[in-house]
Amino acid sequence: MTTGKMQVSDNTFIAKNFPRLNPATKSGACLSLFLLSTVLLLSTLPSMNVYGAGQTITTFTRTPDGYDSQTGAFRLGSEQTYDSGTAGGGICLTYDYFIFNAQAGEVLQGQVKSGSKTISYLILSPPSQLQLFDQNHCAGKYWGQASSGPTINWTAPSDGRYALVFMVSGFYDAPVYFTQ
Repeated sequence: MTTGKMQVSDNTFIAKNFPRLNPATKSGACLSLFLLSTVLLLSTLPSMNVYGAGQTITTFTRTPDGYDSQTGAFRLGSEQTYDSGTAGGGICLTYDYFIFNAQAGEVLQGQVKSGSKTISYLILSPPSQLQLFDQNHCAGKYWGQASSGPTINWTAPSDGRYALVFMVSGFYDAPVYFTQ
């Protein structure tokens, strides 16, 4: 190739202009230039987001009977009772649940309010965990997994179907409020 008065060939340009570089140094220089170019190119690309990351979950495929989406009010409509042989034989747990689909990284947020009792909540992955919860006597092992603060802020660990379960020990017939 000809540039001005100088004749340059691909093989001789580096040898004529950089006579002291040995072949190993030339290879290292080329590799360094390649890596630098790659880093610069990648730094100019927009960062990629996981689909669903940071998105807020607002759609439920199942809500408790009588749920008012404007006020967030509903009543806990399911009960579990002590075994008939247990003293009292009454209601040990009142609960209800919402079902929703989520993608990894999506966020479920909301506020929980109730009357006189503290409402606990937990998130299960239906159908298997929800079925086990329904069959578990008085939610025995689930109390350790439950939260009871006024704020829900949960991020889906993977794509799937989930249940947000609200529960209270004993009988409870007052409204619960879940607002987003």
